[in-house]
Amino acid sequence: MQSTEITFDNLGKSGGLLTSLLRARYHHFIEARGWDLPNTRGLEFDQYDTPESIYCAIHDGGIIRGGFRVTPTTAQCVNASYMLRDAQRGLLPGLPTTVLDHPAPQDPNIWEVSRVFVDDKLSSRDRMRVRQALGVNFARLSQERNIDSFLCLTSVSAALLTRRAGLVMTPAGPRFEVAGETCQAYRITVDVEKLHEQAPGLPEPEAAHLPLQQSSGG
Repeated sequence: MQSTEITFDNLGKSGGLLTSLLRARYHHFIEARGWDLPNTRGLEFDQYDTPESIYCAIHDGGIIRGGFRVTPTTAQCVNASYMLRDAQRGLLPGLPTTVLDHPAPQDPNIWEVSRVFVDDKLSSRDRMRVRQALGVNFARLSQERNIDSFLCLTSVSAALLTRRAGLVMTPAGPRFEVAGETCQAYRITVDVEKLHEQAPGLPEPEAAHLPLQQSSGG
């Protein structure tokens, strides 16, 4: 497996991988989980997929194994800012305005994480490997972009698994139901020491493209 950061600045080299990532998002969120999300031709994308976002893809060649999107909380595109803030403003009918227990920040040192997923066809061992690789990328982004913390909306069950990957998850809002899942907003910080204690084979979070040790799982 390897990890690739995708931005609008490197689409000339990674555009095909971004398409694969959007197709994997379609499978994970729409086909597998039944979420009602914007899509076309088997690709899932929304108003927050703009040049202000950065994408992480964990992949074997062109096969996506997991990924996420991060967006600064200072983002603004037409009427949209970022998902949690727009939910609080009442602009996203599927989410409660009480999604956060504090006013949504607009701070260059706080970014929103969204569309986090791991390939559900992988073995449990390989799924954990992918989560740990995602944790490495959170750590790298924190260092490179001076990010103090991330905000994320995810299911409570996914948050429990993510904690095992070296991420500190602190509840940032009440629990509520979305498409049959119990979800909650979280503040995320990276425990780099814990991350590398649990996954000593993973590389230090420095390069934009991180080769990951091949897992022996199926």
